Amino acid sequence: MRAGEKIACPRCGERSVVKEKKIFDDDFALKEVKYYCALCGAEVQEKTSDHQKNTAAEQASKRLSELLGGETVAKVRLKPEADDGHFCLHCKNYVKHPFASRCALSMREIEATDSCTEFETP
Repeated sequence: MRAGEKIACPRCGERSVVKEKKIFDDDFALKEVKYYCALCGAEVQEKTSDHQKNTAAEQASKRLSELLGGETVAKVRLKPEADDGHFCLHCKNYVKHPFASRCALSMREIEATDSCTEFETP
């Protein structure tokens, strides 16, 4: 269901349009979305369940894999290596400045994604 969709309201029985109200938590993260009748303000329930949504996503994934002629592959989870993260941004000697960031050791202008052999953890 989405805002603007035409429905027959279960409470007032009239043909109406759906209004949506988004509810956020204290950190402004979307908590839930509720749908209401535009005429009487009654809450309208969604027709599809979470199981049906998951099934639709699985079916779409299956159709895509059939189209590409391959097998479905599980999601890839990337794990950081021991030598990852040695960017200047994470270095103790990184001096952040709005115009030109610098390395406190060499005093040269650097980018946050640069790396060097003198990396020190903060």
